[in-house]
Amino acid sequence: MILYPTETIYGIGVNPFASAAMQAMFDLKGRDERKVASWLVRSIEDIEHFAIMSDRARVIAKNFLPGPLTLVLPAKDIVPTSLRSEEGTIGIRISSDPLAQALIERFWKEHKAPLTCTSANVSGCDTADTPAEIIEQFAKARPDFTGFTEVIDGGKRGGIASTVVKVIDNEVTVARLGAITTEAILSAR
Repeated sequence: MILYPTETIYGIGVNPFASAAMQAMFDLKGRDERKVASWLVRSIEDIEHFAIMSDRARVIAKNFLPGPLTLVLPAKDIVPTSLRSEEGTIGIRISSDPLAQALIERFWKEHKAPLTCTSANVSGCDTADTPAEIIEQFAKARPDFTGFTEVIDGGKRGGIASTVVKVIDNEVTVARLGAITTEAILSAR
């Protein structure tokens, strides 16, 4: 498991196609396994490899990615059912943070896979601002916590989480307000 910064908050990354790694991440977070984890990818082309992008989704992506946006889109058949939401969707983002960008480039070369991009916190707790605070949170909540395999320290992050936007066909729903306003999403051209 990799602890890494995005332009908003820290995330936890594992290969979503590695079931043992996914299980370890869900166990660490204390997160319900029925909640899927969003993915970090390198480009819009990567998004289109895993998800169905309508014209409206492409416009939103063009305006806000890379950046603090998670797009929730219908998954393509290449994505196993176990990695999709009950609706058959996946959440994908492209971070504008240089450290996150370098990490996903390296990870893709090594694994030919995206990286999960779930918040670095115990479920139900706030996401701390620094790697030391995040590690302390997990250590207090999980006595068996042995640490992350890699920690990328990008300094203090205290941003607002990414805005989550679901785009099915051309219907747009803001599922979680974050760094990008609803008005900005809906007025994107």
